[in-house]
Amino acid sequence: MACSLPHTDSEIEALVQRLINEDKGRQDVLLNLAFQFEDSCAVRDDLRKTREMLGYISRGAAQLQKQMDAKSAWFQEKYSGRTHGWAVIRLLSSQV
Repeated sequence: MACSLPHTDSEIEALVQRLINEDKGRQDVLLNLAFQFEDSCAVRDDLRKTREMLGYISRGAAQLQKQMDAKSAWFQEKYSGRTHGWAVIRLLSSQV
C-alpha cells in the first residue's frame, strides 16, 4: 500500500529550496550584524584611546602653563628692579 502525500516531489524540493534561501538570507544578515558590531567595538576603542591621549596632553599643557607662570613670576621679580635701575641711570647720565 502506497503512502499518499499531499505534495509532489517537485513541490517539496521547491519548498526545501525556499527554506534554504531564507536561511541563507538570515545568515547573511547575522554576519553583517557581527561585522558592524566588530567595527563599532573598534571605533569605541579608538575613541577611548583618543580620550586618554587628550587627557594626557591636557595634563601636560596644564603642567607646562604652571612652569611658564612660575618662570615668568621669577623673571619679573628678579629683573623688575633692574629695569627701574636702568631708567634711573639713563636719567642721571642725561643730566650730566
